[in-house]
Amino acid sequence: MSRQSSYSPAFEAFGAERSAAAMQQQEALNAFLGTEHRTADLESRSLRSDGLVIGGVTSLGSFSHLSNTWLWTWANPNFGWDHPAVAAVRAIHDYGVEHDIPELSTGHLDLGGFPQPHQAATTMAIAAGHLLGGNGIWSCAINEGKGAAYVHLDDPQLPSAVFDPNTAPRLLMTAVQVFPDDHRRVVRGYFDRHGAPYEETAETISGGPPGGGSITVAFDSQGRVDQLSAALA
Repeated sequence: MSRQSSYSPAFEAFGAERSAAAMQQQEALNAFLGTEHRTADLESRSLRSDGLVIGGVTSLGSFSHLSNTWLWTWANPNFGWDHPAVAAVRAIHDYGVEHDIPELSTGHLDLGGFPQPHQAATTMAIAAGHLLGGNGIWSCAINEGKGAAYVHLDDPQLPSAVFDPNTAPRLLMTAVQVFPDDHRRVVRGYFDRHGAPYEETAETISGGPPGGGSITVAFDSQGRVDQLSAALA
């Protein structure tokens, strides 16, 4: 297992396409869940608190603060593919195999070369979980704080983010900082993930859903985001 100091080019492209929309969905989920204590039950695929039971729980994996490694749940000998809370992750694994993305298809990853290994794991989990649709990820400390577990949630009672010209500029600027290799891919991805039509020229990408407002992103000569503007519906 080699130590990674950056994501593979294939994951960079994969993550860039999903980054802004996945961040938006994650923010919506975090706002809904708040800071209330919750307990995940993988056998019943539920996330429970005193006043709410959320279904559709899929166990993605775990991060170890001791070794700075990520372990996909399907590679954990305590679980495996046949576990009811793991089966859905096969879609992520198979996508990784098909598109040659090692972060999605390798069971155990050493993230110790990243400046912030835990954040690298979280970013990877959010992007990977977006492949499953649903509502985002939830994580909690495990092993007395020595690690963190990540689950994906898919329940109709949870919020689903929509194209939003108010928040899109901030989301896009954050996304190109996380995935800086191809700013245009990040911007196109936000439109594509929301099914919003757009037009692209050598200088700009502009568009939005009918009646839902629009955004225009201007790029500099090196293809980096230069200016963003929004028009509300």
